[in-house]
Amino acid sequence: FYGSPGTGKTTVARLIGDIYKKIGILSKGHTVETNRAQLVGEYIGSTEKNVKEVIEQARGGVLFIDEAYALYGGEDNPRDFGKEVLNALLTVLSEPNPDMIIILAGYEDKMNTLLKFNSGLEGRFPLRIHFDDYTADELMTIAHNFIADGDFALTDAAAVRLRQLIEKAVSCKDEHFENGRWVHNLIEHKVLPQMATRVMASLPADADKSLLSTIEDCDISAVEAAMDAELTAKVKPLRRLGFAYS
Repeated sequence: FYGSPGTGKTTVARLIGDIYKKIGILSKGHTVETNRAQLVGEYIGSTEKNVKEVIEQARGGVLFIDEAYALYGGEDNPRDFGKEVLNALLTVLSEPNPDMIIILAGYEDKMNTLLKFNSGLEGRFPLRIHFDDYTADELMTIAHNFIADGDFALTDAAAVRLRQLIEKAVSCKDEHFENGRWVHNLIEHKVLPQMATRVMASLPADADKSLLSTIEDCDISAVEAAMDAELTAKVKPLRRLGFAYS
């Protein structure tokens, strides 16, 4: 799976497990999610042990390795134990009926470098799917769905403000932009807490449910201002330390 963070790769991996279980290709259909940190050990022999355990857990389902390109440390690093993981995967993939689907995920350019590390590895992963970044419209839909699922609502003005915030984020995103995950975190960890702070600061005795669940334009504006301030702080030029002589 090629694509940026938050584009649905893990979700699709889980769906594949369910589908292949229903059509009889997999015996269980579950998904085991892992990465380099969980697979590569610190000592000789520990990587092999970790990989064997994860493979056995994944039997009957999907083994999903996120940021799989991190397993390849380059030809100039012979002591990189990530190669042990890749060799173990080749062993499993050579089995006539492994009862397992292995999915590697990560940025396209880095994943291509990984696959070229070993011709056998490249040949074992002929099916490659690219997950595009979400558009502003798609991110807005994700935001609306998440808000509705939590029994919250946006005023018309708040919806306009939220779209503007999302469009601004999309227009200046970099390769690390987290797409759907970014929207989820925006709503759950920024917008809703801001709304709760506003409501609790002036909560009338006869408040009804709509007051407690309606996101206002001022909530989005406050979040946007805080995000802009945080970004400004990150790019603030360094100040020189020390003494100057005239």
